[in-house]
Amino acid sequence: MKKILNYEEFQTISKQDLIIIIAKTKTCTVCHPITNKLIEFMNDYETIPYYELYLEDVELFQGQQLVFTVPTVLVFSEGKEILRESRFIDFAKIERLFNLYLENKE
Repeated sequence: MKKILNYEEFQTISKQDLIIIIAKTKTCTVCHPITNKLIEFMNDYETIPYYELYLEDVELFQGQQLVFTVPTVLVFSEGKEILRESRFIDFAKIERLFNLYLENKE
């Protein structure tokens, strides 16, 4: 999992076809297991890049993207947010979105 280190990097990365980002803090006890579950989940979607972002490192992200709770999983397509899951992450919803995306790519 790659780390996003500044807001400019996020802006560039978010313009890709489809990406997923987990926003978290270094002190969040729930974030670690959710990150592990995301990594395992993404093994089925090797063509979709995924990133982690620590709010302490990219403070501008929190205000600009309105992230008020962690963990928050965001899915972006061509610079636009298309899905947001906070605190209780519904991986089935993310899976449906990814499968629709991959079906339309074929």
